[in-house]
Amino acid sequence: MTPIDPNQQLDFLSNIQRLLAEGQFTATYKYALLLAIADICVEDGDESDSAFDISTHKIAEKFIAYYWPQVRPYQGGLLRQNTGKPPKVIRTLEQIAVRGTALTDLKRDANSWKTLVRDVDGVVRDMPLRRLQTVGDHPLEFLYENYRRGSSIQLKPGVMFCFRRFHELITDLIRGAWVRYVRRFNQQILGTPTDLDEFLFGTQRVSLEKYLPILREVQKARCLYCGLEVQVGAAHIDHFIPWARYPVDLGHNFVLGHGRCNSAKAEHLAALDHLNRWMERNRLEGQQLRERFDSQFITHNAETSRRIARWAYAIAFETKAMAWRLHTEFEPIGESYLDIFK
Repeated sequence: MTPIDPNQQLDFLSNIQRLLAEGQFTATYKYALLLAIADICVEDGDESDSAFDISTHKIAEKFIAYYWPQVRPYQGGLLRQNTGKPPKVIRTLEQIAVRGTALTDLKRDANSWKTLVRDVDGVVRDMPLRRLQTVGDHPLEFLYENYRRGSSIQLKPGVMFCFRRFHELITDLIRGAWVRYVRRFNQQILGTPTDLDEFLFGTQRVSLEKYLPILREVQKARCLYCGLEVQVGAAHIDHFIPWARYPVDLGHNFVLGHGRCNSAKAEHLAALDHLNRWMERNRLEGQQLRERFDSQFITHNAETSRRIARWAYAIAFETKAMAWRLHTEFEPIGESYLDIFK
């Protein structure tokens, strides 16, 4: 392969991580789009570091291939893959599947296949293609110029090279994020994870119920993020440093919050004001937290939690990441974040 600047390659991987960790995902379309671009680079690209044109028609065909197996019922129901009503692509494919039509038969019917691809193509252009390269509420156009029109995209020089060079790594990251997203919305159907990956490499997560009375008392029943009182039925226990960024359960990393705040924060790092409050809570209430955690046999280590937080924010600062403030508001992570840990 044509060598390109190693720093460009690292920046590319860091930006892929940022899209997966900080992007706004209301459905799984963005995962499918990233996967499609990566696969098309391998299938239709070459060894150069040049720009690369991809038609939205080709992306639409990939969407159909990815989602077709997923419209099969799972334990009697269709897995939920978004925050609202089922995505249009899944609804369309499900209607075809329930009629008993095989995808191979559909492809042989030129008119039907053309209509399906055209419909999915419209969804691709309208939704994920123009919204993919956003972290927090800021654009991050490192893959292609987001013109929001036309029937193709042009990957920037070096992007095709990186997708080909790191294809296995990138597809593993995308599929892992996709699985976590689906699991988040289908806990009742999926139940306890039993796949081999979880068995071999997963971390056994403790029940969060035992944290609730401790954190209600320590935080005086107030949400760490918005500061308002948290009613019993609306209380959520949140990983301050998100589980997706560092998968370990340590007592001092947990905070009490509203369900709406927890959902909005999702897998983002919290903004400076929230970080200050978390650090101050652990400092002022440290002894009480230690005693209560010990009484409930909860694993905890305040210093380890602090070091993990400093690592997470240092990485985020180096990659110019954004931190979640409230609702859909974000702010840049600057040096002032790291000063807190000094």
